[in-house]
Amino acid sequence: MARTSDKSSGHAIVPRMAPNISIRRAVPTDAVETARVFSAALKSMAFFPKLHTDLEDRAFVRRFVESAETWVAINDGCVIGLACIDGDWLAHLYVDPAWHGRGAGTLLLARVKAERPNGFQLWTFQANSGARRFYERHGCVAAEFTGGSRNEEKLPDVRYAWRGDSRAAAHSEK
Repeated sequence: MARTSDKSSGHAIVPRMAPNISIRRAVPTDAVETARVFSAALKSMAFFPKLHTDLEDRAFVRRFVESAETWVAINDGCVIGLACIDGDWLAHLYVDPAWHGRGAGTLLLARVKAERPNGFQLWTFQANSGARRFYERHGCVAAEFTGGSRNEEKLPDVRYAWRGDSRAAAHSEK
């Protein structure tokens, strides 16, 4: 994690990770709260054209919570992040902006890696520098850059790949 300085004392400040974040499989009753996180995350990205209403987001999230492998980060009983895996694709990973830098994204990505030890792929927007740094810091490698013609927002994007845990791959080949 990046260190910042407390200008009044000159001491380094290390962002504190919340000690009581847990990760569990999402259930249908999580959909409304998960959609709130999804919508908040999208709204927090200045470059992102919000094309759908919160109600449309809620219906979209409800569908993937019910039909795909979706995990949620929980703190004090509240959903603060989500990760949705569809086959070998990490389709969505979002954290409530109020919880950025506190470990929820790292825990969710660790769960995805545990569930897909042989690797997975994901798309993110080229303009999303925070997400790109996050994925690169966690071992994902940029594999393809596009002009955005294939995404709904028409924004340039980048496909990342996590090649998997070599120990898991070696074990699965035996």
